[in-house]
Amino acid sequence: MIELYHCADARSFRALWALEELGLDYKLHLLPFPPRVREPSYLDVNPLGTIPLLVEGETRMTESAAIVQYLATRAGPNDLVVEPGSPDYGVWLNWL
Repeated sequence: MIELYHCADARSFRALWALEELGLDYKLHLLPFPPRVREPSYLDVNPLGTIPLLVEGETRMTESAAIVQYLATRAGPNDLVVEPGSPDYGVWLNWL
């Protein structure tokens, strides 16, 4: 099960959007911002105290653009993935 730790109006919205766009099942943990100050128990889950945090099995990710790429490529062929050989690959990476 994918878990996403998210705060409203934070970069974690990128990961939330990707999860919804891809139709993936996930558990959402909505936290107050900044969680390291307003939700100290979050430091037990993510010692950095940063948002987002995506957890899937042993995979733990905190970089929002990397999370989007991870989800898009792990979900198999879909409209969110632009392959490296495509002329739009650089544009896609820049968009991330």
